Amino acid sequence: MAKRRVGQVLIGLGLTIILVAVLYVLEMANGPGTGPKAFANRRGYDRVKQSVHQTFPMAFVVGVGGLGLAMLGTRMVRSNPRAPESGTDGAG
Repeated sequence: MAKRRVGQVLIGLGLTIILVAVLYVLEMANGPGTGPKAFANRRGYDRVKQSVHQTFPMAFVVGVGGLGLAMLGTRMVRSNPRAPESGTDGAG
């Protein structure tokens, strides 16, 4: 049962890491700061493209690591099936 719980935690952690990596790239493409940007403060296509090109490789590696954790968690959950409940094994 503990192995199953650890697997579920790894799946959640892996998906969270993937989400954070995607949000990181989007935040860097959007530019620093929060809230709506005035037209004069908007970033040009070239600046957005440069930001994405700079942040994507690291975010990709982190995202693939999150995918690996989620896959490991899935294997742990599948390798430890729940014990059959008594009286439902069909022998009778």
